[in-house]
Formats: sequence, structure tokens, C-alpha cells
Amino acid sequence: MTALLVLFALVVAGGIGSAAGAYLVDRRPRPDLAREELARGLDATDAALLTGGVARAVDVAVLALVDRELVRADGGTLTVSDEVDRLLDTPMDSPDYRPPYSFEEASILVSVRARGGEGLDAVRRDVLKWKLRSRLRALAGRGLLVTPLRRQWGPMTVAGPTLVGMFFCSMGFLSAGPIEEIEVPASLTILGWLPVTILTAVIWSRRPGYHGPDPRTARGRDISDVLVAELPGDAAQAQRVAVGGFAAMTDDALRRDVQGNAVESRWSVPSGRRRAAAYGVNAALAIDSGMTSDGGGDGGGDSGGGD
Repeated sequence: MTALLVLFALVVAGGIGSAAGAYLVDRRPRPDLAREELARGLDATDAALLTGGVARAVDVAVLALVDRELVRADGGTLTVSDEVDRLLDTPMDSPDYRPPYSFEEASILVSVRARGGEGLDAVRRDVLKWKLRSRLRALAGRGLLVTPLRRQWGPMTVAGPTLVGMFFCSMGFLSAGPIEEIEVPASLTILGWLPVTILTAVIWSRRPGYHGPDPRTARGRDISDVLVAELPGDAAQAQRVAVGGFAAMTDDALRRDVQGNAVESRWSVPSGRRRAAAYGVNAALAIDSGMTSDGGGDGGGDSGGGD
């Protein structure tokens, strides 16, 4: 019976200790590992998705198009150039269809033409999110973001085995001798199932990415910090927005023309179950891109709103 008590204590300590250990490891910045991950490659769109979510990725795409004069920005109003306007109406199989933009950029231009007069927030909501969804899944696969499914069930990777271990220890007590001898210790171990399992899951869920509006893991946040710290002084405006949002821009006139009165882009994963249109733009785009357990499909909702 003593051996079973020791085994039960080891199971409890192992479960809680594993969760606490993972939590403590995540609290320690590891810039060297972040640089190793960056060496694998991270383009401006992926950097924007990681640091500020879908809205920031759209912002970077719009700024790049403005820089190439495919989109005009004036006081928060966005319009496509005359050439782009003509090409968007040209059949793709026409010999005159030779666009200076990619298929992915075309979807941004379509939204700019349709909703750019309402400002950047309207374009953010209108852009199709399917390509960005695949990029988000790739970032999650690299361990930089926590998906909604992992948010829900990730804590059970430690809490589940801990519960199973306690269960078998309790069953061992029940078969270890006469009921009057094992009743008390067996009951005590059974009473520990729920609180130990919950405590283990709660500790695990306090890791970065598993709670709150920001789904970035500790590694994802380390990479974001490295990107900010090592941003070149002569970085292009779109690169600056990819790393730090509009606040990182050095061209104030361009920032005002593009951003207008749109809110700053940042991660804002909502915890409620309202429709995307009921949220501010950052939270609405998190829903549209599948970064909530009840995420919606592509497309918009209404413009404006806070976070």
C-alpha cells in the first residue's frame, strides 16, 4: 500500500510539475532560438500575421500596392489606379490581360475597388481570408501560434495522462486488500482526481497563446521581439508595418493617407460567440480567418468598430 501511495504522489507531482515546468520555460526569452527559426524564412506577410494578425497582413499588402502605385491613398480613402481598374474588368484569357500583380494581390485590389472609399477597415473586412488561413495554419505548424483546437484541448496533453495515472493508482488501492483497510486511502486518491486534473490543466493553459486575445506561443513572441529589435533603420514602410503596425512607420503623411481613422492592427482573438460583424475589425478578422473555435467563413461584415 505504501508503494501505491508513493506512486500516486509521483503521478500527481509529475503532472503538476510538467505543466509548471512548461509554463516556466515559456517565461524565459530565447532570442537565439527565435533567430534560428527566422533563418528558416519569414516573409513580410507571415511576419505581419504573426505580430498583428490578419488585419496587419492586409495592411502590409495594401501598403506594398501603394508603393507600386497600383493603389492610391488620400486621407484614408483608397482607390485602384486606372490601369488596375481596367485590368480587373479584363477577362483573364484575353491577350490584353497582363497584370503587374499576383493572383493573391488581385483579391486585395478587388476589395480596394469595392470598399476602399469607406477606408482601410472596410477593405480589411472585405478581403477573402482563405489564403491567409493557410498561412496561419503553417505558422501554427511551426509552433508560433496556438490554434483554437489546441487552445481547447492542449492542456489535456498533460492533464489527461495525469488523470489516467491517478485512476490506475486508485484501482490498485481497491484491489490491494480488505475494503476496511484500503477504504480511506483509496477514497482520498479518488477525491484528488478532479482538483489535480483541473490544477494541471489550468497551469498549462496559462502558457502564452493558450489564453487571452493573443494566440502567439512563447517562440512566436520571441520572434516578434527579435523582429522589432533588429528592424533596419532604412526598412521600407510596409516592412515596418509588418513588424510593428502603423505606429512603426516613419512616413507620417503616408500613414495618415493609408490608415485614415482605421484602428491599429493587433491580435484580438475573441472569447464570445457573437457574429463577426458584432466585433471590432481585429476580432472580426480573427473569426473570419478561423482563429476561434466558432470562426466564420471568408468575407466581411460591416466596417468600423473597436476591438
